[in-house]
Amino acid sequence: MTYRRFVWLCILCVWGAAFSARAQRPTLRFGEEGVFRIAQFTDMHLDPSDPARLAQAEKTFARLDRVLALERPDLVVFTGDVVTGPPAEGMWRRLLDTMAARRVPYCVVLGNHDAEQDLGRREIARLVVSSAGSLNRLDARGELADLELEVCGADPREPALLLYCLDSHDYSAVAGIDGYGWFTPEQVAWLRGRCEARTAAAGAPVPALAFFHIALPEYAAAWRNPDNTHIGRAAEEECPGALNAGMFAAMAETGSVMGTFVGHDHDIDYLVAEKGIGLGYGRFSGDDTTYNNLRPGVRMLVLAAGERGFETWIREDDGRVVDHVRFTEGKIIETE
Repeated sequence: MTYRRFVWLCILCVWGAAFSARAQRPTLRFGEEGVFRIAQFTDMHLDPSDPARLAQAEKTFARLDRVLALERPDLVVFTGDVVTGPPAEGMWRRLLDTMAARRVPYCVVLGNHDAEQDLGRREIARLVVSSAGSLNRLDARGELADLELEVCGADPREPALLLYCLDSHDYSAVAGIDGYGWFTPEQVAWLRGRCEARTAAAGAPVPALAFFHIALPEYAAAWRNPDNTHIGRAAEEECPGALNAGMFAAMAETGSVMGTFVGHDHDIDYLVAEKGIGLGYGRFSGDDTTYNNLRPGVRMLVLAAGERGFETWIREDDGRVVDHVRFTEGKIIETE
């Protein structure tokens, strides 16, 4: 075999492996009991930059293993600020390899700190989409695309649940406007168009959840409105995007999205009902590599096929379940 032929065979093997990983995306479906379980990990802040921070990351990986074993989710969503220290590639690979080994499908949306390390957004995206179990795809820029994920019910031809995983960006790119990023008009139009198309096909809005990193501006006013049902805590001020692009209005008007879940603000974990939509935070899922004053944990979401609503709670490290509620008919109801 010539050297040139050997090189080409190696390249083809790499391409084949990458294509196979992309082609064999898991199918999401409600289980035999008619439920679908989602674990939201947010703000893990994995940081291998020094031994002390690496030791904290080991605690976070142990939490991931415990939750996967105990809760047995059908899907894991990482809502940003996943790896926040260099060298980032090895830590990303460890996380992705862990998920592949556990055979749990997952989706990643980036936060404002992920691309501040020694990997850019495109480099992170290439790692994520090449991993087995990843449901992510690349957009035209080579970054992680906004996703509409289908969860099949009894009829595999018609989704019983839709999941939107969206990029809320990082910081303002507009001169003279400081603060965190926000959704673009194109993203709002895309979500509105997808919801309207699904409603037209099904004859009614298809229940949906949305996941992203930075809270919508509507969160703060909703939490402070005493007429809204709510649960949880806010030990700091919300830090939403600097501009309101109308994403909440698109969700409310189209009627599909019944809940949104974010991270970003480590000392907030509330869920509040606003105009029929549950505006929620995950629980900070990392350890002492950044600020945090709540016990680390993970938000769980459980949905039943054919029902418009969800059950949710926070699983803490010692096994305790807190803030166990149902969201139904646009309101939060605490369980017994």
